Amino acid sequence: MSIAAINDFFAKLDENPDLAQELDQVDLQDKEKYKLRVVALARKYNYDFTIEELNEVIAAAKTMQQEGTAPAAK
Repeated sequence: MSIAAINDFFAKLDENPDLAQELDQVDLQDKEKYKLRVVALARKYNYDFTIEELNEVIAAAKTMQQEGTAPAAK
C-alpha cells in the first residue's frame, strides 16, 4: 500500500500552492468522482496510489477518529 505516497501528497499541499489550488478546484459534490480526481491529481504530481488505497486510508482515518486515536491536526 502507498500510505507514504498518500501522506506525502497531502503534506505537500502546504508547500505547493499550485497543487493546493488544483485540489481546491475539484468538485466535492460526488465523493467517488472527487476521490478519482484526487488520485489523478496525485499522479500528475508524481504521487502513485490507487483509489482503493485512498479508500483504505480514509476508512482507517475514520476508525481512528471514532476511537479517539487520530493524531491531532497541525
